[in-house]
Amino acid sequence: MSHVAGRITMNLVAAIFVTIVTVTAAVSWMAEEQNKQAQLNTGTMVTGGIVAMEDNVKAFANDYAWWEAGYNAYMAHDTAWVDANFGSGIKDTQISDILVIISPEGDIPYAWAIDNDHGEPRQIFSPEIRAKIAKLAIGMPVENEAARVAYFRVGDSILLIAVARIAPVSRATEVDPATLPFLVQGIYLDEKRLHELGKQFLIEDLTIKFKPSQDELDNDYPPIRDFDGNLIGAFIWTPPTPGFAVLKNVVAPIAGGLFVFCLIAMWTVLRARRLALLQAQSEKQAVSAARTDSLTGLTNRFGFSEMSEGPAFAEACRRGEAAIVYLDVNGFKAVNDSIGHQGGDELVRRLAERLSMIMPPDASFARVGGDEFALALVGRAAPQAVAGVASAMVHALDQSFTVGGFQFQVTAAVGYAVADSDDMTPSELLRRADLAMYQAKNSAEREAVPYHSGLETGALHKKRLGFALRTAIDEKSLSVVYQPIVRASDLAVVSLEALVRWNSKEFGPVSPADFIPVAEETGFIHDIGRFVFQQACEDMANWPGLKISVNVSPAQLRDPNFANDLAAIARRNGVVPNRFKLELTEGLLVRNPTIAKRKLARLKSMGFGLSLDDFGTGFSSIGYLRQFPFDWLKIDKSFISELGTNPTANALIQSMIALGDAMDIAVVAEGIETAEQLKLLRLLQCEFVQGYHLAKPMAAADITALLARLGEGRRMFSGPSDSGYAAERTS
Repeated sequence: MSHVAGRITMNLVAAIFVTIVTVTAAVSWMAEEQNKQAQLNTGTMVTGGIVAMEDNVKAFANDYAWWEAGYNAYMAHDTAWVDANFGSGIKDTQISDILVIISPEGDIPYAWAIDNDHGEPRQIFSPEIRAKIAKLAIGMPVENEAARVAYFRVGDSILLIAVARIAPVSRATEVDPATLPFLVQGIYLDEKRLHELGKQFLIEDLTIKFKPSQDELDNDYPPIRDFDGNLIGAFIWTPPTPGFAVLKNVVAPIAGGLFVFCLIAMWTVLRARRLALLQAQSEKQAVSAARTDSLTGLTNRFGFSEMSEGPAFAEACRRGEAAIVYLDVNGFKAVNDSIGHQGGDELVRRLAERLSMIMPPDASFARVGGDEFALALVGRAAPQAVAGVASAMVHALDQSFTVGGFQFQVTAAVGYAVADSDDMTPSELLRRADLAMYQAKNSAEREAVPYHSGLETGALHKKRLGFALRTAIDEKSLSVVYQPIVRASDLAVVSLEALVRWNSKEFGPVSPADFIPVAEETGFIHDIGRFVFQQACEDMANWPGLKISVNVSPAQLRDPNFANDLAAIARRNGVVPNRFKLELTEGLLVRNPTIAKRKLARLKSMGFGLSLDDFGTGFSSIGYLRQFPFDWLKIDKSFISELGTNPTANALIQSMIALGDAMDIAVVAEGIETAEQLKLLRLLQCEFVQGYHLAKPMAAADITALLARLGEGRRMFSGPSDSGYAAERTS
């Protein structure tokens, strides 16, 4: 308890410390982020103000330069007019500090300034500056709003200028820009102007620093560059710190909140210490309950599976020091039927008590089902001890049980398996023990049955086949092949039959005759059917014009969702149902004709074609053909094999063909293996044929290649010969 409480205390103290640090860091971070955002916003506003200041200077230059009268006065050397009109921008309005006109030759015939504190205009605009102005104006169009701005240093000040060409408005496109004079208007970025600019953004100390540090430039203070792009200064100000102001206001409330939090957290620590023991006990009980059978107190299936799948048991299997025993009570259902489930539960308790009395001390004994028990032995003595323990389990039931005043004599089927190889796995050992128990139950053995390799045959092989089939379905290792169905008259391919194939890792190629019955018994047939139908939908996209037959098991048709599942798969793949023929055997029709009729009508209404497979081998009758909406009739190959050698078979086949014609049902003869059979069927006017003589079942890629070789007509023979062999034989 002290260990658990100590851990809880340390965790909560750590949580308190982390919370305080996190809150403090978060508040500081938010304040710093607010400061950064304020600086970013201020920088954006100052930059916008600088751009606006430049635009004002350019606007003044544009107004005075784009002036026809001004251009004419300049060209006429009308000094009085030029001074009275251009000079007024300096003398009267004082919009700018300085204005000069530079001739195309680089002279300054006119210059004005509000004062000469920074020098006479012609001295400021030295030949070097004039050359740079001319370079700045290269490519500047002769039009309104074309002025360009630049900065350069004048003593301890920076002069912002705007340059524009004085042009005749009416003839702007006709004059050579090189012949036009420049109008240069500028303002000094003095303390007064910077103060006015800063006040717009609540900045009191906006100034220009001529040698800004790299840190100041990295903080996005707007730089000032001259004609050549050289850094001559930067706009600098003290960044606002609203985050710190907010921080001062929230420190006290946050500190108070943290203090309250600490009090609550410490109270939680004390309460957690009191609850720790109860919680630990509750968890222990829950863990035990999850692995314990409530009826007998033994380990349950989950607990036994957890043990058998653990690393310790796996290591014991590899060392050959493990054994498993399975026990299944015979006739337990009769007990439940006679004295009810409550009496059956009492019998299970008595049985578990009796079996527990003979268990070795280190054995893992479990109830894994209603009347099923399992035993695991581990250790060097396990392989030798298991036979005796299994036999004792069988004979422990020799004495009858008294339940509810009645005596019952029950027996048990017991099988066991021993780990006997280095590569033995727990799952394989469990499977072998299950097979041994299955053998004991089927053969009504009165002794425990050990596993041996002979159990892998017969009915037990069938069970093993079912396990492997489940794995094959999960791993998608089944495949689909297709056998052509051809028109007898011209031997053109008109349809394909989809056939499922299984090449097992454990058993090799398995015949459908072997695994389809297993699939029907286990219910796997539904998964297989959906897989075949999905694969056919994907493959038939490469075979326009061909229909595909898909075999349907009676077990599939009994599924209430069967028709909707097929329709959904076809819809997802963009395939119309009428490209499919569903092949059914007669057995379903005979066993439950009313349900079959309703379900076949449902499939027919959805557009699926229907084919009666293996006709003639069951309880064929005209009544069934009239009652059910079949489109195709397949004559079983057992009749075809006797064609030409058995007159009765010839007559029966002729009757089936005539019956199909009379009822407007297409007839297919399957199992054609010789040219003679094909010839006779054509003489009997059978409409369609199928068999190895024409083509064996083949993969989808081989079907595509075959159709490409056959060409548009898809004829399996090169000519209409009745006796020639197929030009396109497929192995």
